[in-house]
Amino acid sequence: MKPAVLYRIASVLLLVAAAGNALVLTFFWRIVDSVSSGRFPGDAARAIMGNQVFGALGVVFGAYVAWRLSALARTAPQAIGALGWVLLSYQLAGVYIAFTFHFGLVQKVPAVLVALCTGWASWLSARPNEKGRHSEPALG
Repeated sequence: MKPAVLYRIASVLLLVAAAGNALVLTFFWRIVDSVSSGRFPGDAARAIMGNQVFGALGVVFGAYVAWRLSALARTAPQAIGALGWVLLSYQLAGVYIAFTFHFGLVQKVPAVLVALCTGWASWLSARPNEKGRHSEPALG
């Protein structure tokens, strides 16, 4: 499989994860609104929401980076450098968190799939092909 395709798969999976997070946030916000303010001391509910929104923005940023890496993998794979491996380490941190905090399969499976796609694409982009170039030349 080509690195560009793998990076795009990772990007789409990350966007789906961010959308799922947004959906869960809307349900959480409805629950917080329906519960009396006595159950959540101070601004704890707002702090939780802010933390979740910040995390979702991080996932969207990871999706953007993966999408841009897919374009680089097609045109100039040598320009990817360490960025692909940095994105992989970011994804491996997500896998670690998913398993450490005992998330469900709905969170664990995409986290592992994104890490596999990112790692595979980074490895393919980093290794030279039989002509000594990194990956295939751009088609147009």
